[in-house]
Amino acid sequence: MDTFYAHSENGRGEKEILEVHLKKTSVLAGRYAAAFGEDKAGDWLGWFHDAGKASELFQGVLCKKEHNVNHAAAGAALLYRMNKMLSRVIYAHHDGLQWSIRDDLARSEQEENSQDSQNGKRFAVSGKAQYQELAAYIKSLPDLPKEKPVLQPDGTSFHSHLPEMLHARMLLSCLCDADYTATASHENESLFTETDEKELDAAAILQSIHDYKEEISRKSNANAKLNQIRNHVFQSCLQAAEQPSGLFTLTAPTGTGKTIALLAFAAKHAERYKKRRIIIVLPFLSIISQNAKIYEKICGGILEAHSMASYGNDERTKLITEQWNSPVIITTSVKFFEAFFKSKPTDLRFLHSIANSVVVFDEAQSIPTDLLGTTIETMRMLCETFRCTVLFSTATQPAFDVRSDIDFHAQEILSDAPDVYDKTRRVSVNWNIADKTPLMQIAEEMSGLSSVCCVLNRKDHTRKLFELLTEQCAQTECFHISTDMCKAHRDAVIQDITDRLENHLPCRLVSTSCIEAGVDLDFAYMYRALAPLDSIIQCAGRCNRNGRSAGEMTVFILDEEKLYPAAFFENAANKVKLLLSRHEIDICSPSHIREYYTMLFTDGNYDHDKSKLVKAIEEHDFTEAEKQYRFIPQNGVNVLVPYQAEIKLFEDLAAEARTKGISKEWMRRAAPITVTSYREDKLTDLAEPCFIIRKGKKEPISGWYILLSGKFYDERSGLHFDDDSSLDYLL
Repeated sequence: MDTFYAHSENGRGEKEILEVHLKKTSVLAGRYAAAFGEDKAGDWLGWFHDAGKASELFQGVLCKKEHNVNHAAAGAALLYRMNKMLSRVIYAHHDGLQWSIRDDLARSEQEENSQDSQNGKRFAVSGKAQYQELAAYIKSLPDLPKEKPVLQPDGTSFHSHLPEMLHARMLLSCLCDADYTATASHENESLFTETDEKELDAAAILQSIHDYKEEISRKSNANAKLNQIRNHVFQSCLQAAEQPSGLFTLTAPTGTGKTIALLAFAAKHAERYKKRRIIIVLPFLSIISQNAKIYEKICGGILEAHSMASYGNDERTKLITEQWNSPVIITTSVKFFEAFFKSKPTDLRFLHSIANSVVVFDEAQSIPTDLLGTTIETMRMLCETFRCTVLFSTATQPAFDVRSDIDFHAQEILSDAPDVYDKTRRVSVNWNIADKTPLMQIAEEMSGLSSVCCVLNRKDHTRKLFELLTEQCAQTECFHISTDMCKAHRDAVIQDITDRLENHLPCRLVSTSCIEAGVDLDFAYMYRALAPLDSIIQCAGRCNRNGRSAGEMTVFILDEEKLYPAAFFENAANKVKLLLSRHEIDICSPSHIREYYTMLFTDGNYDHDKSKLVKAIEEHDFTEAEKQYRFIPQNGVNVLVPYQAEIKLFEDLAAEARTKGISKEWMRRAAPITVTSYREDKLTDLAEPCFIIRKGKKEPISGWYILLSGKFYDERSGLHFDDDSSLDYLL
């Protein structure tokens, strides 16, 4: 054939010549991979990824005469002997990563009309004669790079093949993002230029941070001594930011201004070492909105990359979101960490954007223990190979180095952390765990206090205590928070609580652990059902937060049959009991916190990652590794709820879903009034399943429902069923 095409006619009736597409993809992939020093590898990936389209069989696909054709194998076969990593990435750019591709490639080269082993697709190029013709075509391309790519060494890890699997994912991210963008530019040429990186102005952010800090200092009613400590933490972060890139930790008590100090470290370090972007990773969706408002005020134009975020519907905004092409990004631990274990190109598109960034992970203690080794090792490699700086921040720094499967050597920002903890004692703890305490007793004690919060481990316990409390106190003085409430509902309740506390009005809150991190509430008294030590300490951070009085917290064991939501949670709580049997626990002692984690991480059940994940990595099994690496193992479903304050939004979305089906944009608009539920057994009767429109036909979509009756959404406590005992305390 005289001319090969990459894509069929666009809206202007123009086909795209294959060479044009290859060059566009090469330019973009090279630019993306340059962030970690592999621009030449990106160039080669771009030129060879669609080489198989230079074939009669694939050209028949464009004419709709052929289908089910594998065009990725051809470029992979041409590069296999030169560079197996690049070959694997090219082979994966449509169907996903797999390690063993040699047999497929050998068959495509030797046998005419052969098929791949994964999907049974016919190879676009097969047999020696066709490969000779293809090689001649590729060599004829005038801009084909002459210098062979050299990949960086992958380094070593306790988890055998983890480094090279990460490398493959990062390169695939560069290729698939370049390919998708180049393809989209066939329809809209401006998209090619709109992929230019949005530059981080770290100096401007630093100045804005200082201005913001001065503003809140003027308004602060906190104890002067506490404000001095907050300033010390802030200055320590600025000083540490001058240190070379790598792994850092910030171990500082709750209420010491870490939210702003972390951003200051990131901005200063990015300015000093020319980092591309700042990425803030938070563990829970429930705390993102408050922090995002602060960061938006300081930085302006941040990108929220998580399931609850709402974006514009224009093509440019969609592209920026999918690429993570923003100077400052705020995301969740689920979105961020799970991306490093995905295998499908569409899930990996933004991964390359993380390279050469400052990554700040707040609440580092929230990493699941059975994923800890692979997670920390991945972050270490992100620093060593992909030019990142990673900061783990928490008030309860886990003893990562105790684990034998983790090579953890980080620089601690707060060198005098023990002294800082000692100076920020704001809460005395009463360890009332000798006997069990009934819910009624807690309700009675709370009714006699005007500023009090109780955090329980299970939603059913929380709801029962709330009902008991409202029987004894005015409803206007009692509040309930859990993830059974949609985001709009929780935000409204938190605002009501904040207003009452600031105006010294009676305020009693019953909550799940979703308020323990990132929610700026300040109670005089706290109650906490026995839990892991980090959870207890985080809870104490919602008490006497500004150091104005003597805060008090009581830790108790509830007199109920089911005390804990999960086995690990129970085991960690029992470690607290065991530590208390040795000595009184000082929640302001880093050495006591380290002792607790040492007990936990040397327990035979929690001194290693889950065996199926480790095995998948040992076997280069990308698909199984993705399946096993899940921050939240249990899948919930999304329920659109009729929260009265947003009833118009509910009615509009419900009507649209019933007539037009739902879309990604619909899901984003629905986020404020959506609840994640683990009771799909109930929802099949009480809610209406959603559908999508595909090719003009209705198709069911799993995981989305519309609640049929407001009877099951309480305006005080959210979604509920008569026998509700769901356990999504981590969401």
